[in-house]
Amino acid sequence: MADRIFRLSNTPLGTVLVKFYQVDPYSDEEFQRVRARDFLQATLPGSGQPWGFALCQGRVAANNVLPEAVARLHAQCPYCTAVRIERAG
Repeated sequence: MADRIFRLSNTPLGTVLVKFYQVDPYSDEEFQRVRARDFLQATLPGSGQPWGFALCQGRVAANNVLPEAVARLHAQCPYCTAVRIERAG
């Protein structure tokens, strides 16, 4: 499960979910494992968790989708090292 989830409305991309994860030490492989666990939890029947199409995912520092907004949100979760941005359904 993501450490923090934010919903941004009225962005140029529509409504998006910004999910922050603490993956330490960060590696693409470890982030894949965390995302796989998150996907399984989110798609279990009755979970009520959203899972959408990723616009961007990876290191927070490498994010190029809505960078200013994501940077402001990251200040609320400074220990998080990874981010997944997806369209809200």
